[in-house]
Amino acid sequence: MNSQRLKYIDLGAGIMIFWMMIGHAIMTQFRAELFGFWDVTDLSLIPHKTHAVMDDNGHIGLANPNSLFPYLHFFMPWFFYKSGQFYKPNAIITFIIKDAQKLLWQFLVWSIVGYVMYIAFCFAFGSFTFHSVTYSVLRKLFLEGAIEINTPLWFLLTLFGIRQVVNIVCARVPEKYIVFVFSVLLVVGYLFSYLTFLYNHRLLPLWVANGAAGLAFFSLGYIAHKYETKWWLLIPCLLGYIACCIWGFPVVSMRTNTLSSGLYLLNLPACFAGIVVFNFVCRMVVRLIPQLWYSPFILIGRKAMILYVIHGLIYGSIINILELFELESIMPYTLWIILFFYVILIFFTCNTSKRNFAYNEINNN
Repeated sequence: MNSQRLKYIDLGAGIMIFWMMIGHAIMTQFRAELFGFWDVTDLSLIPHKTHAVMDDNGHIGLANPNSLFPYLHFFMPWFFYKSGQFYKPNAIITFIIKDAQKLLWQFLVWSIVGYVMYIAFCFAFGSFTFHSVTYSVLRKLFLEGAIEINTPLWFLLTLFGIRQVVNIVCARVPEKYIVFVFSVLLVVGYLFSYLTFLYNHRLLPLWVANGAAGLAFFSLGYIAHKYETKWWLLIPCLLGYIACCIWGFPVVSMRTNTLSSGLYLLNLPACFAGIVVFNFVCRMVVRLIPQLWYSPFILIGRKAMILYVIHGLIYGSIINILELFELESIMPYTLWIILFFYVILIFFTCNTSKRNFAYNEINNN
């Protein structure tokens, strides 16, 4: 049973990280075609094009690939949900040290790599100044929770903060009250993320809103994961997911807390329905389908962290290189260039994991 549980989690992580990478590649292609190589998340860079991407209500357009393929629009909430699913209260200092080694260390290392690459591109573009490599970088780090070139690292910092807040609250709470505490955190987190969407989505740092939303999904994962296979939860979630497929999904970019389509308040129940259905499908795949058909996604899932922290460097570097050498004729092929390097990354990253995976399977059998 434990082996099966781990396989379905790894399968889900593999599918989600694979879709995330493809989604970022698609998003980069859109931005290359619409705006050259501007980073449209930094609205101060392109004030004359702002409303082509985001209107006054926080709605964005083609910059979000989930608007085209919304069926896995809950991929970021899924990772927060999964973290909550496996959360166990621990001593505060011990918990901080353990999470710092797992999350902050990855954030620090790959932020430094991204920073070095950013400085190199500043030199190459002739835009290197003390201001550009100090104040601008620190400003983006404070406002967005990540630095230039490797924006996806925001997730590590946000997740670290959420886990510490939760553990500080829950470490001193009797076990019989923990579910109640998580229920409160769920409601408070989601309502606060909604309020920031309504009133301050351009004024507050991004990590305030995505941290609040992440807290909601983290709490939901802790509360609901044990009931995912219960018919009284699975059937309503399946019906809700089918309804979204028919009438449309509320699509929210979790990092920027911006709405692409639908109603913001329906995002959490829609994501939850999708998560429950997705996890159930992964369980059934592991149980009913020969492993040969899905083992590549399990390998990817087991290396999800390293793929996550590196893939941003790939698409960030590619768009800068294309702009640096003014390769406008190649711009329509940006997506395929990024996907090509993704394939190389996945191959080398999962090669060791594949050998270990095969060894473990032989031993288990």
